[in-house]
Amino acid sequence: MATAKKAASVKKSAAGPALEAPPAVHVLSPAQLQIQAFERAVRHFSAQNFAEALAAFTEVTKGPAADVSQRARSYIQVCERRLAAPSMEFRTADDHYNYAVERLNVRDLDKARLHLASALKLQPRGEHILYSLGVCCGLAGDGNAAYENLKLAIEIEPRNRLQARQDSDFAVAAESFPNLRSLVEG
Repeated sequence: MATAKKAASVKKSAAGPALEAPPAVHVLSPAQLQIQAFERAVRHFSAQNFAEALAAFTEVTKGPAADVSQRARSYIQVCERRLAAPSMEFRTADDHYNYAVERLNVRDLDKARLHLASALKLQPRGEHILYSLGVCCGLAGDGNAAYENLKLAIEIEPRNRLQARQDSDFAVAAESFPNLRSLVEG
């Protein structure tokens, strides 16, 4: 009887591995790999490691997704400027505005809002500044400030309403803030 059990266990172990399915392996597409590389590059950029970010974004541009490559090229330009100019001096409203938009793009909302406010002090009727400040406030969850800034931007330049309708960042904020939605839909 002991030999019968032993023979059965040998048959089981011999058949066991052949019947097991290999583990599922999920292979990422080249576009998915490109997006992951882009996200890593943005992390370097956000940490202000511009040399590493520049190298990472350069690799991203070689991927198949044209829209991701284009966004990476925009970051490359910023990295190159940052590496060429060791310190940033903010003298004009445009200096503050451009830096704020860069911070807004990487969702550094506190710095973006600070520099947009500084730009607005230098150029109080800058409709593009008001519009961007509205976006920033909306993303930060401040619906009232988003509404007020966008309202002023639209009063100065009515085309900002159409721009806001097409802006995915305003669409997200408009879902949470009915007054902003009514202003955008106007």
